[in-house]
Amino acid sequence: MADIKIKDLTKKFRQTIALNHISLSLGGNKIIGLIGRNGSGKTTFLKTIAGHLKASSGEITVNDQNPFDNLSIQSDLCFIPDEVNYHWSELKVNELFKLASIFYKNWDAELAAELLKEFKLEGKKNYDDLSRGMKSMINVVIGLASQAPLTIYDEPTLGLDAVMRKRFYSHLLDDYNQHPRNIIISSHLINEAENLMEEVLIIKQGEIILYKKIEDLRQYAVNLNGREEVVQPLLEKKEVYEQRRLGRSLIAAVKNDLTSADRDYIRENDLDISYVPLQELFIYLTGQEGEENEKV
Repeated sequence: MADIKIKDLTKKFRQTIALNHISLSLGGNKIIGLIGRNGSGKTTFLKTIAGHLKASSGEITVNDQNPFDNLSIQSDLCFIPDEVNYHWSELKVNELFKLASIFYKNWDAELAAELLKEFKLEGKKNYDDLSRGMKSMINVVIGLASQAPLTIYDEPTLGLDAVMRKRFYSHLLDDYNQHPRNIIISSHLINEAENLMEEVLIIKQGEIILYKKIEDLRQYAVNLNGREEVVQPLLEKKEVYEQRRLGRSLIAAVKNDLTSADRDYIRENDLDISYVPLQELFIYLTGQEGEENEKV
């Protein structure tokens, strides 16, 4: 188990503020999803937790130690990046696994061999000769077989087709159930990955804007659907995310802070009400305007 404490964490790249005064605690054995648009600070946040980046200000500890450049905790921490690892270019797959078995004290060689066979990864091939998807699978296998108390995946399914993504999710859940630990996974495929997540962090412009249990997030907002003149009075004091007109009907997505009087009104006027899917909620909360920024 890994205990992560973050207090007033800020990370700057010259004039760009990638992380802006973040404070929170992430503890216990659970799978936490990190959701955010490109340029929101996801990768910077994960790399800072993993000790690959030094905070500009504030504090961050993993099991009461600063993770930056700290070899004493690195064997208990596995960070799987979303990009190709060019340091591995000249190494064969088997050599990578051998190095991983030395570095990660909980390394499961049997699991690594099983996954190597299942995903049809050739152990004698050079890492550099593999396709983008196969390189992603190597990263996935290392993350699973490391069984590190803190395992961090940054967009692990990039380059994988739907079948391979499903297999990864299945193996991740199976392995987590057998060896509970703290797993943080960032993904833009929310509809696919939501069944993995126990809690969700949403990051926007370097700030954590929401940290909820997945079951609470699924009920965080609702769609109201009915005649416009009936729906409109409900919206006056609500946080409205979107309104769409369809003929004489109005469909409005609002924060689910409905009172008992609101619910009585909905029943009396026969309005349709349904929860907003997570993918749509993510869009509402993080915004749709503007162009995607460079990844940070």
